[in-house]
Amino acid sequence: MSGKALAIVGKRETVMPFLATGAAVVYVKEGECAKVVQDLIKEGTKIVFFTEEFIEELADILTKYRTSTLPCLIPIPSGRGKTKLAVERIRGVIKKAVGADIFLEER
Repeated sequence: MSGKALAIVGKRETVMPFLATGAAVVYVKEGECAKVVQDLIKEGTKIVFFTEEFIEELADILTKYRTSTLPCLIPIPSGRGKTKLAVERIRGVIKKAVGADIFLEER
C-alpha cells in the first residue's frame, strides 16, 4: 500500500478494473477491510472507495469520520448486495459537493 491520495478497497474481482485508474487498489477478504482502511488513513490516503459489502465491517470507522472532510470514505456498488445503499451514499456526497442533485430521475 502506498500513500496515494485515492485508494479503492474490495474483493479482487470487483476492484481489479480500477487498476487502470492509477489509484492504489487493495484486495481484501472478509475481516481484513477495517484494518486495511485504517492503515490507508494513517498513511495519508484522502479518498477511500470501498465495495459496499464491507459497510458493516467499516461501521465504526465510518461513524468516526462521518463529520470529517478527510478522509472521504465512499462505498461503491459491487453488483452483489445492497447496491441502493451505495448509490444513495454516492448521490449524497455529490449533492453535498456540487450543491445540486445531478441524479435527478425522470418522472
